[in-house]
Amino acid sequence: MQKKQRVLTPQNMTRIAILGAIASVLFMWPEITIIPPFYKLDLSTLPTMLGAFSMGIAPGVLIVAIKDLIGLTHSGTAGVGELADFIMTCAMLIPAVLVYRRNKTRKGALISLAVGSGAMIVVSALVNAFLLFPLLTGEVPTLEFIITATVPFNVLKAVVISAITYFVYKPLSPVLHGRR
Repeated sequence: MQKKQRVLTPQNMTRIAILGAIASVLFMWPEITIIPPFYKLDLSTLPTMLGAFSMGIAPGVLIVAIKDLIGLTHSGTAGVGELADFIMTCAMLIPAVLVYRRNKTRKGALISLAVGSGAMIVVSALVNAFLLFPLLTGEVPTLEFIITATVPFNVLKAVVISAITYFVYKPLSPVLHGRR
């Protein structure tokens, strides 16, 4: 029987706090406004993915929670944007980490990021259509809007985050795992 590792060791809590702080800064700046203007491409998901790949799902979820709780202090959407970010980021990181756990190779990382990206794109379409837009506007968006705006934005975000994660995870791996 394999011994279970503790997630919240002092070392992991430190890494979670640092990655949460970095993600919070990236959540505020820099961002690229996409059309429609409430879609903003930022790199705040990157520290979350790096933390999740190195420490697991629970630390990854904690990192995104820290980022979004800090984001609430300057929210322009009464928390709806932060809720959206939390859901979409978790939709990407959970399946990606589950797949990556089984095959920790470059090919495994690529497959896991593709699976996580696909999950995020599908979840974003559904959640935007049936939860987020109704909360923000009181209306359900058209299928055309979801297909022509929401899905392409999330494809772009998934590709950007996945590409950067893929190329920086291995070089940063010793630091993320606490090795010098």
